Formats: sequence, C-alpha cells, structure tokens
Amino acid sequence: MATAVKEYLDMNVVWRKNFDSDYPFAAIIDGEQCLIRLNDFPEEHLYTLLVDGVAVADFDDWPVTWVKAEGKVFSTSAEG
Repeated sequence: MATAVKEYLDMNVVWRKNFDSDYPFAAIIDGEQCLIRLNDFPEEHLYTLLVDGVAVADFDDWPVTWVKAEGKVFSTSAEG
C-alpha cells in the first residue's frame, strides 16, 4: 500500500456497488482492491476504507471527490 491515507480520501474515485452488503462499495485504485465497510454507527465510525484487505481509514463523511456509480456491480469480497 504505497498511497497515504489522506491521498485516498482526497483523490477522485468512482465507487461501484458491491454484492456484499457489509462492504457495499468497491473500486480499484492504483491497482489495489479497495472496499468500503459499513460499521456499527454511531458506536463506531460510519465507514472504513480497506485497501487489499487492510483497514486504512475510518470516517463518517463521504469524501466530496468520491462518486457512487449507479448500475455497475463488482463481485468482490473482503475475504479475498
């Protein structure tokens, strides 16, 4: 994982819907498989960004540079 956490949160990313409801969005960023995990909000942050299966950032507000694409679906899993 060569990209810094802040860089992930600041870059333009198109997220696709994912089949796994615990990880509802997926993207490939710089060749790395990225997933968004939904957490037990409000006890935890709303989202966690996972890069190649490693949790790298917890956050509550969806970054303005990230787009949730409609109609496209990945068939990925956090389990690898």
